[in-house]
Amino acid sequence: MAAHFSTEREIPGPRGLPLVGVIPMLARDPFGYLVGAARDYGGLVRMRLGPATVYLVSDPAHVRHILVDNHANYWKGPILRGIKLIIGDGIFGSDGQLWQRQRRLMSPAFHRPRLTAMIGVMTDVVEAATVRWNDRIVRKTPVDMLEEMVPINIEIVLRTLFGTSIDYSEIAKLRAASDVIFHHSEKLVFSFFLPMRIPRPGHRRFIAALSVVDEVVERIIAERRKDPADRGDLLSMLLLAHDDEGTQAAMDDRQVRDEVMSILMAGYESTAAALGWTWYLLSQHPDADARLQTELDFVLGGRVPSLQDLPRLVYTRQVISESLRLYPPFPTFFRTSYGRDQLGPYNLPPDAALIISPYVTHRLTAHWPDPEEFDPTRFDADHSTERPNEAYYPFGLGRRLCIGANLSLLEQQVVVATVAQRFDREIASGYVLEPHYDIALRPRNGVPMMLTPR
Repeated sequence: MAAHFSTEREIPGPRGLPLVGVIPMLARDPFGYLVGAARDYGGLVRMRLGPATVYLVSDPAHVRHILVDNHANYWKGPILRGIKLIIGDGIFGSDGQLWQRQRRLMSPAFHRPRLTAMIGVMTDVVEAATVRWNDRIVRKTPVDMLEEMVPINIEIVLRTLFGTSIDYSEIAKLRAASDVIFHHSEKLVFSFFLPMRIPRPGHRRFIAALSVVDEVVERIIAERRKDPADRGDLLSMLLLAHDDEGTQAAMDDRQVRDEVMSILMAGYESTAAALGWTWYLLSQHPDADARLQTELDFVLGGRVPSLQDLPRLVYTRQVISESLRLYPPFPTFFRTSYGRDQLGPYNLPPDAALIISPYVTHRLTAHWPDPEEFDPTRFDADHSTERPNEAYYPFGLGRRLCIGANLSLLEQQVVVATVAQRFDREIASGYVLEPHYDIALRPRNGVPMMLTPR
């Protein structure tokens, strides 16, 4: 039986202002506005951004339909043009058959059994980082727990996936350049409806910063080419891969560069942002922090976590899950429809630009009572049947589920367990939270904390 497409019900949404639509409201408070739009108009909202019409999708059933059930009808859309400026044809900037090949090639590097073997590397990196904090602790000056998560995550990604390391000064240089790139990427994301030939402010600084990161990535690749033996890590998989067309051609340096850039840039920034939010939320909820400390003391007793410990750190994992619910590092995904589709009673036109927002879905009162409250017990096993699986998707859903999700979750658990049992943490006096979205959602003013050894 042919599907019936409704022509009677128009997708609801705000009228907006003449010419600019809802752009001024989004500019003032983007995620507050999106949450309010979903509350006022439902799980599918039509909005006008200047000359473009976009659709906000937050209803879990619609999200599943787009990302899982009818995923073949959707692609990443024009936003890919902006992403490709940064990561070329890497896994996060590709689609179709190229993406399928990349995903198939790279997936073994992210399988959980292999990642769990890296826990020792992770704890070594975290413990070395805590030593760098000693001087500030002695001088009683704040440690920015967002910024400090960055070198930790860069080092973990480099050592576990690429079998290399860079010194702390190079990490700082890489971080400064990445900040410029991420800030420019925000302009690319929110002006996706404008032709790429129209220059955005700061483009020259963006190109210069990109060359800094490229230099680091290209050096990593060149050094490994000198000793291309299979080390079982992701970089070996990339360098030893051959195409599927029978030519046995290996990836050239540009292809490898794009993949390394994709994983490095997206991987460290998103996990660092997630950890920053976790430290902030724990500072605002002393009861949750106390329960976390009790679990860590009981399970670890001052030891660094091992593979055998992680399944017993149940509340630690719930804290991380709740932090990801409130502040998913990637709060929006973008898709464009190839052909028309039907979402509930609504007819979605071809070439429809969609904003799919876990940030909004994670705040729907139909699935999350008191959604603005930080409550890790939402993730108790006996609560798992209270909501559809698609009501929670901080790493996406379906075939495009983030390839690094397991690595990020494992890393967050190791970092939280290692740091939290060593230090009591108090947010710096006068701190004001301000969420900010570049390539990932993070606190604009960092997370400055006073640390006291336990």
